[in-house]
This record gives sequence, C-alpha cells and structure tokens, in this order.
Amino acid sequence: MIYSRLLYTEHEQPHDEHGEGAYTIFSTQQTRDVNSMPLSAVSLQKFAVLWEGRPDTRVIDLIEEGIIKGVLAPVKLLHASEGTLFIAYDSMLDDGHYEEFVNAWADIASGALYDSWTATFIVDLDVTNRVESCRLFRNYAPEILENNVLGITDFTSDMFLFWDEWDPENISGSEPQEGSEGRYDFDSFDDDIKF
Repeated sequence: MIYSRLLYTEHEQPHDEHGEGAYTIFSTQQTRDVNSMPLSAVSLQKFAVLWEGRPDTRVIDLIEEGIIKGVLAPVKLLHASEGTLFIAYDSMLDDGHYEEFVNAWADIASGALYDSWTATFIVDLDVTNRVESCRLFRNYAPEILENNVLGITDFTSDMFLFWDEWDPENISGSEPQEGSEGRYDFDSFDDDIKF
C-alpha cells in the first residue's frame, strides 16, 4: 500500500491469528545520522510502525512532519495507542541531541490530527516484553526490532529494486551447455542482406 509520497513501503506484516501484531517497514532517504550530523554518502533509513487495528494514517502525517523537521533519523519504531505515541529510538543517539529529539517529537505528537498525543521514548536496547508501555508494544515491538534490520545504512547498488531483472541469466537465459545451441542462434541470420 502507498502511504506517503515521502515513504517507500518495504514490507507489510499482516495481523496474526489473534488479529494483532500487524506492522509496516518503511524506508526513506536520509541525509543526517542519528545525531543530526550530515552523512557523507546517500543513505537509506528503515523503520517500523506497529499498528493497533487497521493503519492509522495520522501516524503517517507525524512521520512526514518528522522528515520535514529533520528529526526522523533516530526513530526505529513507532506505535500509537490510546493517545500515546511510543517511540523506540536508536541507542546511538547521544545525550547532547536527546533533549532536542524528545522536544521535537513531543511537539509533533501533540499535533496529531483531531487529537493531542503524548510521546513516550524508549531506547531500542531497552525494548523488551517488560518495558513500561501498552500491551501491544510489549508483545510485538521486541520481535519487530530483533527480526528486522532497522536504522540508517549507506545506499548501495545492490539495493536497486530491479537488480534481479538485469541479472545476465534473466536477460539472455542461462549459458548454453557444451554441445547445445544458445537461446539465440546468430548463425541463422542471412549475411547477404544489405542494410
């Protein structure tokens, strides 16, 4: 599903047999590291949104605001529940930038469409099933963080979405076996034709 002009949907995990645990992994281009320093290479940030029931597009609005304000980089996972936006953030965020990050996201959350949410911040390393949060976050966030590569990485050519299409085997077929003709029989062309 397309949620935003600023986000690419990497993966959507459906609800489990209990009708819970659905989440989406998003990616976006990132120019700053978790401490707001400019990155030297084009980078990609992946983060997750754990949904409560069906996707709440107000969360997407908050993410877009975070991108525009340049404060998304530390975010690894978001979950909105009963007026609270739970934010799991990267442990690499240093103390000097933590307060700025918290203030920015507290302001963003307070402006949720037709509501005013409070923000709760949890460092990614402390996200366990015992963390003080809502039940869904406790039950699903640890597994999401553990089983997905989230955060900022350099963008490399092997991330090209259509890489498999341009694999030599997919373009011309497999290499011909000894004694067999290849996919294209170039000897069948009439060399006497004038162009």
